[in-house]
Amino acid sequence: MNHPKQLYLGERFDDLEKLYMKLPPDIKDREIDIICRSARKLMEQCDENYIKRDEELAYVGYMKLINLVQVIRKNKDYARKKEAITRLLGTQSDFNRIFEKLSKLKNSLEARYEERARQRGGSATLSRAVELERASNGRQPVVGKEAPIVVPIASGQKQSVTATELHAMINDSRVSMLIMDCRPAKDYEASHLRYAYLVNVPEHLLVAGMTAGKINHALPPESRTLWSNRMVKEQVVLMDWNTSGVPVKDTPLYILNYTLCHYDQDIEDTKIIRLDGGYESFVLHYPASCTNPSYRPPTVLDAMGDNIDDIEYPNISDIPMKEESFTKPGFKPTIDRNSKVAAVTLYEARKKPLEDILVEHEQILDKSKQNALEIINTETELKNLEQQQPLEPGLDETQESLLYEVMQLKDRQRDYEAEKARILEEEQSYKQLEQEQKERGEQISSEQAEQLEREAYERRLRDKEREQRELEEKCQRLARERETKLALAREQKRHLKENNVPEPVKRAYPEDDQRSGPYASNATPARMPLFDRSAKPLADHNHNVRTRDLDVVQRDFAPVYGSVGRGLTGLKNLGNTCYMNSILQCLSNTHFLNEFFHDPSFKMHLNRNNKTQGKIGEEVAAVIKALWTGQYKCIASKNLRYVVGQYERQFGGIEQQDSHEFLTILMDWLHSDLQTKQMQVSALDQLPPSEKAWIEHFKGKDSYISELFYGQIKSTVKCTRCHKESATYESFSNLSLELPQDSNICYLENCLDMYFNGEEVRGWHCPKCKSNQDAIKKLDISRLPSILVVHFKRFYADPDTMATVYRKKQTLVKFPLSELNMTRYLARTEVNRNKRLTTFRYHLYGVSNHYGSMESGHYTAFCLNNIHQKWFKFDDYNVSSIDASDVQASAAYILFYSCLPDRPQSDVR
Repeated sequence: MNHPKQLYLGERFDDLEKLYMKLPPDIKDREIDIICRSARKLMEQCDENYIKRDEELAYVGYMKLINLVQVIRKNKDYARKKEAITRLLGTQSDFNRIFEKLSKLKNSLEARYEERARQRGGSATLSRAVELERASNGRQPVVGKEAPIVVPIASGQKQSVTATELHAMINDSRVSMLIMDCRPAKDYEASHLRYAYLVNVPEHLLVAGMTAGKINHALPPESRTLWSNRMVKEQVVLMDWNTSGVPVKDTPLYILNYTLCHYDQDIEDTKIIRLDGGYESFVLHYPASCTNPSYRPPTVLDAMGDNIDDIEYPNISDIPMKEESFTKPGFKPTIDRNSKVAAVTLYEARKKPLEDILVEHEQILDKSKQNALEIINTETELKNLEQQQPLEPGLDETQESLLYEVMQLKDRQRDYEAEKARILEEEQSYKQLEQEQKERGEQISSEQAEQLEREAYERRLRDKEREQRELEEKCQRLARERETKLALAREQKRHLKENNVPEPVKRAYPEDDQRSGPYASNATPARMPLFDRSAKPLADHNHNVRTRDLDVVQRDFAPVYGSVGRGLTGLKNLGNTCYMNSILQCLSNTHFLNEFFHDPSFKMHLNRNNKTQGKIGEEVAAVIKALWTGQYKCIASKNLRYVVGQYERQFGGIEQQDSHEFLTILMDWLHSDLQTKQMQVSALDQLPPSEKAWIEHFKGKDSYISELFYGQIKSTVKCTRCHKESATYESFSNLSLELPQDSNICYLENCLDMYFNGEEVRGWHCPKCKSNQDAIKKLDISRLPSILVVHFKRFYADPDTMATVYRKKQTLVKFPLSELNMTRYLARTEVNRNKRLTTFRYHLYGVSNHYGSMESGHYTAFCLNNIHQKWFKFDDYNVSSIDASDVQASAAYILFYSCLPDRPQSDVR
C-alpha cells in the first residue's frame, strides 16, 4: 500500500482553506457549459491525486470542486440544463462518495498536521480548527494560546452569512447566537450541525398565520427551552436545506423569518440573519462539524418539468376544459364485456358492495321516514300555535323558530331524496350487469338462498318506500296549508305598511322574560310601546364607539347567563341577523384567529388611520372573546352591528342579507384594520410576477388576515395559433364555485374543476400575432391560503321569467371533512418555485348554511369546536351538538377549511 505523500502545502490544516476558497473573480459571469467542463476536469484530477495518496492536493481539489458546484447551481441556466449537467458531473450518489472521501481526508490530514507539530517540539502549534472545536465542546483552550479574534458577522444591515462565516461564529465562544433549523424533523434528526444552541423548528409548523407563541406551543418540550433562548441571544441564524439569496415567499424559511420579525415581541432588538446556501452549503464546507455528513434528503422527482419554468401549459391539448367538469363517470362500474373470467371476478368483487348498497338504501329510507315524521310533528305544533294565537305580521319567537325548523327539516328531506336517487342508480348499474351476464349465458349467479334473501330485502324496501310516499304527501298537504296562511299574513303586512299602521313587537327571548318559570305560560305578555329607533340615536354605550380610545368601550351584550362549554354561546337574532350570526360563529371557531384576538397584543397591530379606524377589528374581537367565556347561553352583538351599519347601511337594518356578501366585505374591513406590517421587499423588478402582483395588491403592507385568509389566482390566456401565453394575478379571500344546473347531487371536486378548467375566449388580442385570435383561458392557484373559504353560487336569475326572479339551486354537494388536496389546481410554475405547496391538506371546521328560498330563508352554522373536538349547530341563540355525518347537506353555502396544525385551545382565556 502506498504511503501518503509528505505534507507540503501548509503548516496547519487551516492553511488549506485559503487554497480551495480561491476561485477566479469572473467565474460567475462565465457560460455554464465552460464551468461544467472545468469542474469535470478538476474532478478527474482530484481522483488521480486521491489514488496517488496526495492527500493535501486531493482535499483542496475536492473542496474547490464543491465550490464550483455551488456556483453552477446558482447559475440562471442551471434549471434548464440540469439533466445534461447531471450526466456530465454525476448524480447525488456520486457526490456522496466524494463527501466520504473528504471526511476521511480531513481526519487523516488533521491527525498528520498535529503529529508533525508534536515532532517539532510542542503543542502550541496545534491546528486552530482542533483548538476551536475543543472550545465549542466546552473544554478550556490550550494554556498560553489567545482566543481567536472573530468579529460577529451579523453587524450592521447584513441579512445573511456564508458557511465560512457561520463556522467561525460557531467556534467563537464570545458570539451570542441561536441557530434555528427549519428543515423537516426527520432530516434534522438524520443530520444536523454540532452546536449547543441549535433548535429544530419543523417546516410543517411554518404556515402563513403562525406566531411565535403558536410555534412555542407546537414544539416538543425539549425544544421549547432552546426556542426561548432567542430572547437572550444577540443573534438568531435561520437555515433550511439550500436557500440562497432572498427566500421565496411562503417557504418555511420566509415564514419563520417573517414571524420572528413581525409576530414576536420578545426579540425586538435581536439580529435575524440567514445562512446563505443553507445546511447543504455548510455540510459541503465543514462535514466534520455535522452529524452524518453523507446524509442527503430523498430526491423528489419534478413531474412538472424544470426546463420550462416560465410556461404554464407547454401543450395546449393538456388544458382540461369546463365542459368536462360535470361529465365525469359516476357510479356505473367499468365492464370488460370480452372476458368471462373478468366478468366473474367483477361480479364477486361487486357482490358485497351490492349488499352494502341495499343496506344503505334501507338506512336512508329509515332516516327519511324519521325526518318526515319530525316535519309532520313540527307542522302540527305550528298549526296548534296558530289556532291559539292567530298568525300576525310580526311573528313571535316561537312561531319563527318553528318555521326555521321546518325549513331545515325540508332541506334535509331533499338531501335524503338525492341520496336515494344515487343509491337507486348504483343498484340499477349492478342489476344491469347481472342481466347482461345472464343474457350471455354466464352461470355466475349467487346461491338460491342468497337470491331469495335479496328478493325479500327488496320487497321490504318497496314497502318502506310506499310508507315514505304517504308521509311525504301528508307533509306537502300541511305545507300547502301553511303557505296559504303565510301568503295571507304577507298581504296583511303589506296593507299595514301602506296605511302606516305600526306592527306589533316581537316577543323577547324566553330567557330574558322575568316571568319565565313553571307558571309563565299562563301569564298574558304585556305589550310594549313601539318606537322607531332607526330615527333615534342608540344607547350611550354606542356613543363610546366613536371615541378614539376603544379600550374603554362599555359594550352591551345583553347576555343570558348560564354555564355552557367554552365556544358554545349562541348569538341573538337582532332582526334578520342570522346571516351575520352564522359568519361570526364560523370566524369564532377559526382557532388561530380566535387566539390572535384573545392575545392583548393584537391591539398593537390595529390600523387607526384607515376608513374604519380599527373599529371593526376591535368589535369582532370583543364578540369572539365573549363567545368563549363559557358564562353565557347567548349574547347580542349590538355594538358590532351598529359599527358595521355605519360603513354599510344594509348591514345595520332589519332586512335579510347575504352571508357571503357580508363575509367578503368583513374580510376586507378586518384586513384594512390590521394592515400594519410592512412586507419584506428587496428589488421589486427582480421578483417573480406573482409576488410582485401580491405586493402591489396589498400596497406593500400585510395583515394577519391576509396571511390567514387570502390566496392568489393565476389567470393564463394561451393563443391557439402561436401558443403565446399571457398571465395575470388576482388575490382572493374566498372561491365562488358554480353548481350544476340540472343535478340533485355533485361533488366538490366537480365544482372546483368547473372553476379552474379552461374556457374558450374569442377575439383575444395576441401580443405575438399582433391580431385578434381564439384563445383558451385557464385559472390556477398561485398562492394557497392557510384558511380556504369556498362559496357555492346557489342563487341565480331565472332566465325563463320576464322579470328578474332569483331561484336557489338545492344541489347536495358532497365535500370531504378532512384531507382536501388542492395540488391539482396549483399553478405549475409556482410549484416549481415552492414544491412545499403540494403538501398542504385541508380539514373542514365550519359551514355557513342557508335554508329556504330567496323570499324566505334562514342561516345557521355548523362548527367543529377545537376544545371538545365535536361538531355543533349554531342556530342563532340555540346551540346543540350534531353528528359529523350531518355536516354534509344541501344547505351548505360557505365552507371553511384550514391547513394549519391543530391544537386544543386550552390556553385561550
